[in-house]
Amino acid sequence: MSHHYTVANASWPDHLVFGIGDGKLDTVEAVERRFATWREQLGTEVVQWREVRTRHDLSHYYASDDNPRTQEKKIQSIDWDDFAVVPRIAHENGMKAHLYISVLDDGRALMTDEERIKSFHNAMHGQHVTWQTDWSRQHPELMTVDRSQETRQWGVPSYSHPAVRNHMVDRIESMVDGYDFDGVFLCLRSQCRPAEHADQFGFDEQVCSDMLRETGKNILEEDFDLEAWRRLLGSYFTEFLREAKSRLASRGMTLSVGTPRGDVIGPPLGNWDLQWHIWVEEGIVDQLVVNQNSSQCPSMWHQLWPMHRGYGFVQNYIDGKGMSSLADQLREIYSPVFTGSTAELYVARQWSEPNTRAEEEIRSIPGVSGLVFSTFRFDNPEAVARGNWVA
Repeated sequence: MSHHYTVANASWPDHLVFGIGDGKLDTVEAVERRFATWREQLGTEVVQWREVRTRHDLSHYYASDDNPRTQEKKIQSIDWDDFAVVPRIAHENGMKAHLYISVLDDGRALMTDEERIKSFHNAMHGQHVTWQTDWSRQHPELMTVDRSQETRQWGVPSYSHPAVRNHMVDRIESMVDGYDFDGVFLCLRSQCRPAEHADQFGFDEQVCSDMLRETGKNILEEDFDLEAWRRLLGSYFTEFLREAKSRLASRGMTLSVGTPRGDVIGPPLGNWDLQWHIWVEEGIVDQLVVNQNSSQCPSMWHQLWPMHRGYGFVQNYIDGKGMSSLADQLREIYSPVFTGSTAELYVARQWSEPNTRAEEEIRSIPGVSGLVFSTFRFDNPEAVARGNWVA
């Protein structure tokens, strides 16, 4: 592979459980060898290291009686501190290390047997083993809710609540404290069950109160301005990023955010505004990574929740509804904002086969700083060729 990729996106749990040889990244020596390879062969400058502590130290696991709980056991077997090792090795190779944290994916309990049989593509992905953070289990009222006030989208906190924003910023700070990461990468991908329709969730108490104050409408009982509601939902997340940026900047650390392409969050979450223009213009983000995809696993490319895709999305990166091609979007929408900006724009390629022509076109667009690749796919071609999580 001769392609130049600036950013390595390392989903460490996938490596540990399904990788082969050094591609497992299960020893310090394997990490040293692979980091050096990414740097030498691909020109990698930044490693986004996906943390597993939320899922294993801060969460409760659920599993069917006959499930081996492979991932949990593999991660528990690691006897070295990846948070200490990864920044050191990255720096020795002239790279920066960003801690990769998901902020819209706090997990969920096991669903019923009937729903698990119908709803999943693969026995290794949430069908018989799930996890949920202790915090979200203890505070179900902070997970986003529908208009009936009866159905919650488990794993997705509502950033309308100051308690959610404070908790998530505290979680981020607690992870980086005492370590030498250069920055934090906040990923907006979510493996939650998709909304049945794109405007299903976002009727939390604070949202209702703010909409009543701003528009005079009781959104639980009256018709209301959908666009104003979607903007409000997006503004809460922007406020969270402001708070995260402030805390990280005080530590001399950068903030990167990974989003789908376009101006709405899209599947599986909803139509709320992605206010990336504001993030760039206000200097909230140092790097924006676009073209993220919640629908497809970036390591093995399985489609997630194939039976529940939802409908009614204003923009949908899965089928391209409401948006032009990626290259056209980069030229027409992103380039004018990033050209001359101190913020950097990166384009995720984890969901596409290597394509020199397409990648050269993307990298030639003004404002694009580089491309992102999946370390799992690069390091584990045998596992990818096998096409299944199960060894």
